[in-house]
Amino acid sequence: MTNPGYAHAETRALLVGAWQFQSKLIMDLVGPENDLAAMEALIRGQGASDVTVLRNDGVSRTTVETALHALGLRSKPGDWIFLYYTGHGALAEAAVKGTRDGDTDQFLPLPGFDPDVKDAERFIVDKDFYTWLSLYVPKGVQVLMMADTCHSGTLHRSVDPRAMGMTPRLTLGARNVELGSRPAPRFASVLASGDAAPVSATRDDLPNLYYISAARDDQIAWENALPVEGAPTRGFLTWSFEQGVTTPRADGKGMAADQDGDGTLSIGELGAYLNVQVRMLSGQRQESNTVIPPGREGQGLFATVPPPPAPPAPPPLPGLYVADLKARASVSGDYPWRILTDGQGADFVWDARAQAMLRRTGDIVAQNVKSAAQVRGVIDKWAALEALRPLLSERSARLMVGPLDNGARYPSGAPVTLALAPVQAADGAPPPGQRYATVFNIASDGTVQRLFPVAASDGKGELAAGQSLPVLDSQVIPPFGADHVVALVTPQPPDDFRLLLRTVENQRAAARLVGPIRDLLARAGGQASLSIGELYTGN
Repeated sequence: MTNPGYAHAETRALLVGAWQFQSKLIMDLVGPENDLAAMEALIRGQGASDVTVLRNDGVSRTTVETALHALGLRSKPGDWIFLYYTGHGALAEAAVKGTRDGDTDQFLPLPGFDPDVKDAERFIVDKDFYTWLSLYVPKGVQVLMMADTCHSGTLHRSVDPRAMGMTPRLTLGARNVELGSRPAPRFASVLASGDAAPVSATRDDLPNLYYISAARDDQIAWENALPVEGAPTRGFLTWSFEQGVTTPRADGKGMAADQDGDGTLSIGELGAYLNVQVRMLSGQRQESNTVIPPGREGQGLFATVPPPPAPPAPPPLPGLYVADLKARASVSGDYPWRILTDGQGADFVWDARAQAMLRRTGDIVAQNVKSAAQVRGVIDKWAALEALRPLLSERSARLMVGPLDNGARYPSGAPVTLALAPVQAADGAPPPGQRYATVFNIASDGTVQRLFPVAASDGKGELAAGQSLPVLDSQVIPPFGADHVVALVTPQPPDDFRLLLRTVENQRAAARLVGPIRDLLARAGGQASLSIGELYTGN
């Protein structure tokens, strides 16, 4: 939304993408080409006319620094700069260890990068970006920096090769990389001499920088065909950002990421929206991270008023691959999916002999699947979750799965706890008053099971301000797969919806819940929360 103090403020952008690396050590990618095109269309749709795009051979230390310096020269107080990169990310030994940034440097390997050559033109360290921003961007210009790359490389769960659709944006693996020396900034500061920034800056030195990364430092960032098999390959962060500003909210008005429905998308709201979307898209393997200067959570995004989102197009049918010809014949016909002849990138794989269903994330999402009816139950369940995913809002509460780290796979016999934890509003608003929680589970085969409130002692499901609700304390038993616990927090008790839950309990009826949940969120006018906790089990 336009700042009234800057009537002629503009939104500018530097968009950088690399997917062809000309290296035997670095795998080429597919998604960044699509990401870059999508981000250019999106930022121009947000009113930006000053957009610089660098890709592949055109990406080097010199070209990126030169473009950012030129953008700073053209910017004035009140403007926004969107600095975006899509491609590989990696870690290297820090040039100076023991600092507040730790003993490693996050860096972007650019086309032609060779860790043995140490050519500074072929890599950029995060501190380079911060130094350039501090020198080349005038005070009063807000910067949103977004990196859809890996930062490190640990995995909570392996990816099953029977459904290998995701590609990691991590290069060089665990190799110990030393980058060598880097040149000093090549241009004089565009700031007044009395305001000159330090020669070497950190993120904390920039009160005008809002930073969003695709993954935590201990995670891999992924790309996949989104939203279904056959769609263009995209990075999860970029896809979520595009969806958040181009998809309507549950009431059909405004941007989905504007979760309080006030017509302004704040940085805090955007960060919270991206976090929950990336978690869901990656099967809890990846969690985006947003760094906001203290007290700036409510800052509106960009300098121009965006156009209203268009109604979303109906999603295409998911692709199902079945290797066994007899089993394939049993699921061919009038069903809500497309039968594929190749399993690469399929939305679902049914391994009929192993009686297992796999999803494109490489997870076994259901076991003991023997019939077409059971296959349909699994696919209908995930269709319901996909319909609900754009509506997720952890504005006041988040469903937490424990005690293992988020994204872990729970082995047989492991204890499991579920808790509905209060969340500080992304825009810094005070915690809401009394709310009412409704919690239910969708089992791996799509069966609905009520969790709260169910007993007389649960009352109407009241949640006092700031109260954390223990939902479940249980133990993992077969069958294994993926359960999804859904938590609705509403300003009033949703009596009609709870009656529906009682009616469909112990039935494969997830699809019947989507419309009523959408209506509840629309009526709540931004005062409700929808959180989904994923629980993956199996040895």
